[in-house]
Amino acid sequence: MRLSGLCGMVILALALGLGGMALGQTLPRRTGMVQVIPGLWVDQAASAAQVAAVQGRIAAAAQVIAQRIGPPGQPEWWVCVSPDCDRRNGMQARGMTYGASLIALGSSGAKDGGVYLHELTHATLHGALPMGGLFSKQLPLWFDEGVAVILSKEPPAAARPKACAKVAKVALPRTAAEFAARVGNSPKKALPIYTASACTVRKWLKQGNRLPDIPALLRAGRTLP
Repeated sequence: MRLSGLCGMVILALALGLGGMALGQTLPRRTGMVQVIPGLWVDQAASAAQVAAVQGRIAAAAQVIAQRIGPPGQPEWWVCVSPDCDRRNGMQARGMTYGASLIALGSSGAKDGGVYLHELTHATLHGALPMGGLFSKQLPLWFDEGVAVILSKEPPAAARPKACAKVAKVALPRTAAEFAARVGNSPKKALPIYTASACTVRKWLKQGNRLPDIPALLRAGRTLP
């Protein structure tokens, strides 16, 4: 899926260096970007080496998804590599996922392979939902984030299995609105939710469930977990 039906979809973001919800943000712009290959637009300020690095990180993320979950999503990518590109295009977060259709990376996220993997996990799971996740309640936000944290190890503090030994008891948000109301733009407030989400998904996996089963369950209409 490319951009058809994109407006109004849930936006998942890695904001301020941590996974966070960018609820209500408008679509970023694509000013000053050039199309490298179909489905990939990169900051025109990027050097050939930077473009190659971006392509390598996308390919690496797709390979992990293929190995751990199944066929990766096929979103369009918009990638900034400079602060000027961030400013011109409203890229306020390290990475944002718009349903199954688009991933936009700010210049700080563009350097981090974990951000690519985190966002592609979201796009892959959304692609298993009707209309790329629009209006769907099958995939609670906390479960979506927990899977993305486990696969990408991003944010690192939330991804460590040892963190589950002393995980704070927090209510797990099911929707973007709930998450945003509790966290805003605070990484400090977001981290316990990401940690608890990842730990709860780990418990679900220990019950005999498997990551590769998730897309099929979503396509079958199953509400997770």
